[in-house]
This record gives sequence, structure tokens and C-alpha cells, in this order.
Amino acid sequence: MASQFRFLTLDDVDLEGRRVLVRVDINSPIGSEGEILDENRIKEASVTLRELANCKAVVMSHQGRPGKSDFVSLEAHAALLEKHVGRPVKFIDDVMGPAARSEISKLKDGEVLLLENTRLYSEETIEAPIEECAKTFLVRKLSPLFQAFIHDAFPAAHRSQPSLVGFAYVLPSLAGRLVEKELRTLNSLMPKLRKPIVYVLGGAKVGDRLEVVETLAKTGFVDKIVVGGLLAPVFLEAKGLKLSNNNVKKDKGFNGYVERARRLLQWREDVFLLPVDVAVEKNGERVDCPVDEIPEGYAIKDVGLETAELIASEVQRAGSVIANGPLGVFEEEEFAKATIRVLKAIADSKSVTIISGGHLTTALRRLNAEDKVTYTSTAGGALLHLLAGRRLPIVDALELGRINAEKLKVLRTNNVGG
Repeated sequence: MASQFRFLTLDDVDLEGRRVLVRVDINSPIGSEGEILDENRIKEASVTLRELANCKAVVMSHQGRPGKSDFVSLEAHAALLEKHVGRPVKFIDDVMGPAARSEISKLKDGEVLLLENTRLYSEETIEAPIEECAKTFLVRKLSPLFQAFIHDAFPAAHRSQPSLVGFAYVLPSLAGRLVEKELRTLNSLMPKLRKPIVYVLGGAKVGDRLEVVETLAKTGFVDKIVVGGLLAPVFLEAKGLKLSNNNVKKDKGFNGYVERARRLLQWREDVFLLPVDVAVEKNGERVDCPVDEIPEGYAIKDVGLETAELIASEVQRAGSVIANGPLGVFEEEEFAKATIRVLKAIADSKSVTIISGGHLTTALRRLNAEDKVTYTSTAGGALLHLLAGRRLPIVDALELGRINAEKLKVLRTNNVGG
């Protein structure tokens, strides 16, 4: 790893017989019946856990957000994790209560315990400095039970939340294999990005995407930004289009997004490729229409096919393409068409291509096109923030955790990992 990253890995610390807390990100796409649609993140998380066969490993993760349809228990995840780890994975529907702490204390070498969804606790949704995260009940209740903390949740690496950074303040901490691989690969790819650089941004996390675009605006490290997903209505409103309540929430939050998008368009409108048409569902069928002719009372479910062709043309001209998030409701076949068309263009491109995020990776896998892109990352927001030039909270946390490890003399050698 380049010297800008200075943290420990599994190669640097002797963990045999120790009780370790492993923060992974097995947040997965969830179907309408609550089923896990793609287990790639679970498979990736198992790599580190397989190496902890001589430890007492406790696994922590989140799934979805409160109020969303994918905010579910991790019980089903445990069975899939067990399949990939190759040894039993226990599950407990508790995170830091007496039941969880009792099970943690009883673990034997080689055993794995998965705790319940961390976002059941309101503390986990806060964003705060590392030292503040360390003061939360979550960290104070659990940290005395462990000798080390392993951060392997790269998809959430742009978050400064208690389960992600708080433990590094008080425990020897190191990077798991996924974090190590992602940072090493992306660190080597960044100098290879060629202009023109095109970002294709979709998905549902509007606030995250706006943060990335604002960072790109400051750095200028972008030539074209394609706007899709739930970001599209925000930018269309910012440009002056008046959408119905089916597509926008005229509340303080949404209006704040629109104002931020308006400022970005004032910065350089020519950088943005906004939809010229969209798709709605009418009488059970897909109907494409220009953005200024959206039928009253119908929700946008995809960017239109004309827009998809415009995006494909941009991809063909690009030197580098970074894509994150589906352009529409890709879980429904009729409204996955734009996403699939653009993914095919990316797969056929001769440029440097990076696909990121669980949902878009799932779509790429359905096309059997994973080997046709330069790199597929498990992360969405974390990757975008890193490529846009922002320092990730995970890096600060791991560097702090490295200092803790040196103080407590758990290093295997005097070498410094990372």
C-alpha cells in the first residue's frame, strides 16, 4: 500500500485465541418477500472470517435504514455467511444488551457470532467525530469484551458512525482483507484514470450523491456527470421543471436538495447530463415520455430510452467511467432497461471502467459482464468519495487503531502494515 495509508492488516497482528469484533458490511439488496437478492457482500465478508479460525469472532453489520423496506433482521444473512465461511455462524437478535454480551463472553476459539442489525439502535445513525463515537453506549458496552477490532466494512467507509470508527479509539484496530484489497486497488487505479472522466450517478441516496458532486465541483476532477435514479427529479426541479407530488416531496429536505442542485447547475450546467425523457408505469406497462410531458399523477420509474442512448454515447467517448447506482427501479424488468443499456455500453467500452455499489453490481452480474469492466467495487458512496478526493473516516480510524495496537504490543512483528 502506498505510504498515504498507514494501518495494520491481519498479517501484522497475532490474533490467535483473542476475542475480536469484526465490522463488516453485508447490507444486501432485499426483495419484496424479504429475500436476499444478491450475496456478493456476504461472500466478500467471509474472506476475513475464514482467516480467523483460531479466534473468537463477533460480527457486526447494518442492513437498510429505519423506515425503508430493506430494514430487516440479519438472521437470514447468518445462514449465507455460514455457507461462505465454511463453519457454523451463530446469530443473536441483540446487539449490546445482556443477551448479546453473555453470548460474546461464552464464545470459544473458532466460533463466529453475528449480532443483530446495528441500526436498531438510534446511536448508529449519527455522524460524529471518532472521539464522540467512542463515547456512545454501543462502544462503551461492547469494547471491554474484545482485544481487537477489525474494520472490513469498506462500503460504509465514508461514514463516521459508532460501529465503524468508535471502537478504533479504544481498541487495537486493523483492516480486514476487503478493506485492504479495496484501498490497495483503488489507490493504484486513481493515477490511471484518463480524461474525459464520466460519472454515472443513480440509486436512491440523494444526499450522498450531492456530497460527491459538490466535492467533484471543488476538485474539478470530472468532465461529465450523468444524473439518474432519485437524483434526477432533484436536478430536473432545480432546472425549472415542476414535477408532481408523485415524484418529489415538497418538504424542507427536498427543497434543500433542490437548492444545492441549483447551485451546482450554476457552477457549470454543461457538465451535467440530465434526462430528456423518463419512463412511467401506465396500465401496467412502461411508457416513455419527454420530461416536460410526464402524465399528472404518475411516478418516474426509470430514465427514458432516448436518455439511455445519450448516456451510452458519453460512455463510448469517455476515457474513464465511474458508475454507481441503477438509473431506475431495476428490480422490475421493464424499468431496468436504461440501466442495462448503459451497463452494456460500459462493458463494451475501451476506457477505464469502475462499477460500484451493491445494486449496480447485481445488475452487472445478471449480464455476466463482470470480467468486462476494469474493477468492480463493493462500495458505492465510499468509492465515490475516495475518487472525488475526500479522505475517508475509516483511514483516520485505522491509523488511530494502529497506534493502540503498538501501545498494547499485540503486533506479530515490528513491521507496519498498509
